[in-house]
Amino acid sequence: MIRQAQPGEEARMEAFLAQHPNSSMFLRGNLETHGLVPGDHPHSSTFWMAETERGEIRAVVGCNNDGFLMAQVPEPLPGLWPAVAGALAGRRIAGMTGEDGQVQAAMAGLGLADAGFTLNHAEPLYRLDLARLTDPEAEIRPARPEDEDMLRRWFAEHFLDTQFSRSKNQAVADARRRAARVVTEDNLRLLVEDGAPVGMAGVNARAGDMVQLGSVHVPRELRRAGRGRRVTAALLAEERARGVATAVLFANNPEAARVYEAIGFERVGSYRIALLERPQPVRVMA
Repeated sequence: MIRQAQPGEEARMEAFLAQHPNSSMFLRGNLETHGLVPGDHPHSSTFWMAETERGEIRAVVGCNNDGFLMAQVPEPLPGLWPAVAGALAGRRIAGMTGEDGQVQAAMAGLGLADAGFTLNHAEPLYRLDLARLTDPEAEIRPARPEDEDMLRRWFAEHFLDTQFSRSKNQAVADARRRAARVVTEDNLRLLVEDGAPVGMAGVNARAGDMVQLGSVHVPRELRRAGRGRRVTAALLAEERARGVATAVLFANNPEAARVYEAIGFERVGSYRIALLERPQPVRVMA
């Protein structure tokens, strides 16, 4: 039913995933950045494929080193998830993201539907053709090593606001790891006013001429002044200048959705985020 993808199959996997671009960005981004050779990065992933007898790909499932599942299963495939459970046996799963119905089917098929979740809800999925973007009047800059302490605070607040962390202590620990990573990469931008950072937005996946945005955050005391919209639009304008044509993102709450709609994003589906209270080992279904 399924088999592990091997180095050299990246192009055919990308061709399949690119047919479903809006809900495949984590899969596509991890594949493009880390390939099919196992690595140490948290986002380096193992991939499995379901194929027809003629070798046509019908589904792709991935699991990264942090234990997060991703999948693109455009049509129901009987027996897929028990087969995935067999492939994952012994691994600890922290959660799953993807198209709403597919994540629900996966959680049920893996015996996790009744597990305890920190977060398990569907969010509106949005897409924007960057040719339609209006350039904002905003100053942004990359994150720097000297921003790390500030970003720890911002990410801890962000993880609590979005329920990505189950407790304050967990949010602090998650924020420490995230801040240490983003200051060494080039995916986060800070909105600057009078020389001081006042908000952030980042790219959490890249594939071809498409990006997926995340980590949009303005500190609580600086909200309701349009800063979330400005930092998001400014980041998108920078990506457009680099040759990016399309952006997608999902909105954690109605206020965020209104911000993205004001920029010009249009809803194209529903995206589910399912985070387990604690990582659980996958067991082969009887």
